[in-house]
Order: sequence, then C-alpha cells, then structure tokens
Amino acid sequence: MGNTLANSLITTSLTASLLLSGCSGTGNFSSKGVSPRGGFTGANHYNYASYYQGGQQTRVAPARAYQSVPVSAPAPIVPRKSPLALLAEVRVHKDYLPKSARGRRGQSSMRPRYITIHSTQNWSKGADPWRHSLALKRSKLGSLSWHYTTDQNVAVQHLPTNVTGRHADLNGPGNKYSIGIEMCEHRGNSRIRTIDRTAKLAAYLMYKYSIPLSKVVPHYHWPRYGMNPPHKNCPHFLLDNGKPGRKWRGFQAKVKYYHDLITTQGPSYVSR
Repeated sequence: MGNTLANSLITTSLTASLLLSGCSGTGNFSSKGVSPRGGFTGANHYNYASYYQGGQQTRVAPARAYQSVPVSAPAPIVPRKSPLALLAEVRVHKDYLPKSARGRRGQSSMRPRYITIHSTQNWSKGADPWRHSLALKRSKLGSLSWHYTTDQNVAVQHLPTNVTGRHADLNGPGNKYSIGIEMCEHRGNSRIRTIDRTAKLAAYLMYKYSIPLSKVVPHYHWPRYGMNPPHKNCPHFLLDNGKPGRKWRGFQAKVKYYHDLITTQGPSYVSR
C-alpha cells in the first residue's frame, strides 16, 4: 500500500512537471535521464529523459535546443577594381585624325589581336601627346598613324581601335592586327609615370579585346623587311641592348598586375 501510494505521488509529480515544461518531446531536459529512484541516470546516446509512470519506465526525447547563429552570405567574388575605374585612371582623351589626314588613307577595319608599344624618340620641348596629335592631324608625319600617345598626364587617342594604323611593319600583321601606343619622352616628362599609364592602358585593352599578355609586344617584335636592321630598337628604354630582356619583362609584369586587378577575383569593389 505504501509503495503504491509513493509511486502514485511520484507519477503525479512528474506528470505535472512534464505538463509545465511541455510534453511529447517539447520539454527542456538535461543531457542525463531523470529517475525518481535515484537522482540522475547516466547520459545515453539518444539523450532521452526517463521517468516512471504507472510502474512502467517511459522515455521522452527532449527538445533540440538550437543556438541562434547568424548566417551571413559570403561577399560577392568580383575583381578588385572595375575595368572602367582603371580606364578612368588612364585619362583617355579622344582627338581623332580627320579622314582627310594622310594617316587615315587606305585604312581598313580591324579586330585587334596585339598591342604594340613604342616610344616617340622625340625629345623636343613640349612634345607631349597633344603636340603629336596635332602633327598627325596636319599630316606632318607623313602617312604614319597610331592609336594612342601617352605621357605622365594623359593618353590621347588618335584612331578608333577598330581601324588599322601605320606604326609597326609597313603592310605586315603589326599594322593589320595591332593597337599602337606611343610613349612620350620629351624633357620634363616623367618616364616612370608614362610607363605606368601605358601599362594601365594596355591592361584595359587586353581585357576589352581578350588579348593575352604574350601578345603585348614591343615595336622590336615586328621585323621590317628590307630595312637594316630589320628589328627597331623601340621602345629603346624598355629594351636591353636593343632587345627584349629584363626591362621588358618588368614592363610585362606591370601590365599583368593591372590586368589582374580587373580580372582576378578578390574583395569586391563598390560600383557607383
């Protein structure tokens, strides 16, 4: 009789406790089972709470307590700098040759495959991109023409990049398939800043026309058949003893650095 009454009281007490905390697996239990016969039972694999009801052992699965962990979406993987932001740093100004200029005669349409780098070898005072543009427009340089002239401040564009110029190898592939960039070297102009601006422009043009770095070449690359020497020492300050070497590889590395900025994944840039 005493045992029956005790079991009944224990059952009533546990049932009330379960009702208060929530039954059918909704209660919050310890990781150890609860036993009216001796405190806590050992932990079990399923983390069940045990109790006795009507003389029968009953096991109820406790509620899963999930910690609220904020989940943030990963940052978008985009280039470290937008191509247009790099182009803005080049500061391109269009000043196209008129179709009446000698440098525009006999031109044809072009899908660029190469970028050819030159130096003007014009050390006259004030021989900046604007002076060269004026000379080209007035046909002062004969039938010569190229696409850009750069210095420490700007890059002046003389021709659309989808038409041919005359700057590399007479009627060879250098003229037919390459964008020509001339670097100024007049007195007072910073060579380092000019090279840097040219590298940025070359990197952007690589991106725009899917041109590989191996096809960013010095004027030296294009042989001028019938001329002696056939390979011009140009751009002379980026060649070693008249040939591509350490200095040219350094320039290529600079172009690659800027190209990677606008094509390789990294922290996102903010578009405005």
